[in-house]
Amino acid sequence: MGFNFNENAFMRGLARLCDLVLLNVLFIFCSIPIITIGASATAIYTVILKLVKHEESYIVKGFLIAFKENFKKATMAWLILLSIGLVVYFNWILSVEMTVLGPVILSICIISLTALTFVGMYIFPLIARYEDTLKGTFKNALFLAVTKLPFTLLLFVIHVGPLVFMALNIEMFMQVLIFYAIIGFATITWFNSKILRRVFKVFDAAIEAREKNVEDVPNEDR
Repeated sequence: MGFNFNENAFMRGLARLCDLVLLNVLFIFCSIPIITIGASATAIYTVILKLVKHEESYIVKGFLIAFKENFKKATMAWLILLSIGLVVYFNWILSVEMTVLGPVILSICIISLTALTFVGMYIFPLIARYEDTLKGTFKNALFLAVTKLPFTLLLFVIHVGPLVFMALNIEMFMQVLIFYAIIGFATITWFNSKILRRVFKVFDAAIEAREKNVEDVPNEDR
């Protein structure tokens, strides 16, 4: 009996590993201008969300097409998040110099930054997965962040966990930095996408119901 590489778990795993490394390189390269991080995040989610659903697609071509198609909306979303984040950060810095209101402002900044992170974790996957306005995307991200809080906290741990290790010592900082440089961003996106498949069921079910209702309407009534 011949040896079938496609049925070999090791070879499939190795192929997937290569896909993630390639996606990681694409993400980093396309994020270098900083302003394009949102479009890069949307592109990598577009490809990996398909991979975790076993919807095979071209890695490079799929990434570049998604980057181009979602560039405007993803960039606007990223600039909004970045602007709010910078405002919170500067207020954080100012609070350190205050003696009376400092602790209050610092607490508000921590809460605001956490809420911004919660919403931001959903923005680019939503852009990658669904057609919607920018306002609608932010509204849905806030909805998911609140109603799917256990998943939101899990996503938060996945995002922040490596950064905590980086803060431990210089050796750990370098190891995590190398991890990010080789495969880290794609790996985190992969695990996030596994979770997001379950989170997005609320939207998928609504879309399927709406499409079914449309199909059930007689042609003369449409």
